[in-house]
Amino acid sequence: MQNCKLLLTLILGGAVLSATADVAALAQRQTSGAPSSSMRDNKPQKGKIKVAIIPQDNQRGWTKDIMIAELETALTGGRFDILSRDSLNSIIAEQRLANSDLADPSNAIKVGRLGSAQYIIVAKCVSIDVKESGLAIGGFGRREKRMTAKVNMQLINAETGSVIKSENYDASDATTSSQIGSLGSSNSDAPGQESFTKMMKTFAQRFAEVVSLEVPFETTVALVRDGQVIIRSGAADGVQEGVQFDVILEGEPIRDADGSILERITSRVATLRAAKVSEKVTYCDVVQTYDPNSKAADPTPNLGRIQTDMTVRQVAKAAVAPSRRR
Repeated sequence: MQNCKLLLTLILGGAVLSATADVAALAQRQTSGAPSSSMRDNKPQKGKIKVAIIPQDNQRGWTKDIMIAELETALTGGRFDILSRDSLNSIIAEQRLANSDLADPSNAIKVGRLGSAQYIIVAKCVSIDVKESGLAIGGFGRREKRMTAKVNMQLINAETGSVIKSENYDASDATTSSQIGSLGSSNSDAPGQESFTKMMKTFAQRFAEVVSLEVPFETTVALVRDGQVIIRSGAADGVQEGVQFDVILEGEPIRDADGSILERITSRVATLRAAKVSEKVTYCDVVQTYDPNSKAADPTPNLGRIQTDMTVRQVAKAAVAPSRRR
């Protein structure tokens, strides 16, 4: 009888342990699958940010590879970690999606999420118009091919699926060729691809600046020394020389009816420019300081306004990188 009681106790104990483990595992899966509050609210983050670039073909087809290549070039090397083309193609193949399927935003978002991207860039060649002109006499002449391209690029929050920014770009580019007899009369798309690449390079650089500003980045002041401000982010977080930051003073809280803080009234106290970037910190020159009460710029920078642990937010990338301090 005593042995039966012992056996029953062991069985019940094992069942309880098993149920507890199942509940814990379920809780862990639910927690890991939930979007972070920073992603839901598009709040500032530290560290490299993973981005998926998903192109949409037009009738010519070759625009897709050019759009990916130029956007990768414009975004690589900074704050962003680009999902590789091999990974992207593998996910698309696994999901059995055709190029036309990616025109559906829900499919594009699904692909980005499966690649663990935090943000998705959807690039679409809206239209390409090519006009040819020229004069040929006796087999000799000169021809011009003028291409006008329109491209739309969207930045999407992968967690919420919301479009953060949508930009339209258009431009024209002309190529000329000489014709001698039958030479130079090819209708190849090659000149058109060269023109589109040139235009897309400009589009991608402009959109990269938009992405850099629209994807929030925040850190804090670590130290003020020798006329410079050292911040707690560096190359590991994608900071580059020439990037500009605002130093923010957080003031009076704005509270909800239940007393919880909705946000704080903030004032800018300084503008910084990254001068030297180390792995984990960045040495910044002080471009300007401001009186937080009047918001007026100081005649000369007042480093006394900048304190340790103040919030630092990226605002722009300078047109010209500063000279290195020795």
